[in-house]
Amino acid sequence: MQTGLKVFAYILIWTTPLQVFLVLWGLLIVITTDYGVFSLTHKAFFVDYLPVFVVVINWLYVWIWAPYLDFIFGLPLIFAQAFKALISICLGFWILRKIK
Repeated sequence: MQTGLKVFAYILIWTTPLQVFLVLWGLLIVITTDYGVFSLTHKAFFVDYLPVFVVVINWLYVWIWAPYLDFIFGLPLIFAQAFKALISICLGFWILRKIK
């Protein structure tokens, strides 16, 4: 059980730089395009800048409740990713501190 929690905590910590990179990329998009901080949603970002993942998004709509996904993908990218990065790194370090 502790090994699984340790792996989960390290995954949370290791994915934080990717989330910070998405926040910085989103800020660059807001600065250089007509998108605003609130208008650059997850869905707009994936459709315009990472169209490879549109297939995954459409597949998720088959399996997960559509209004829930509309809410999640409708959140502003910069704020949501920054919040997720903060929570994941804090949770990862908290788990590591608790199991050692």
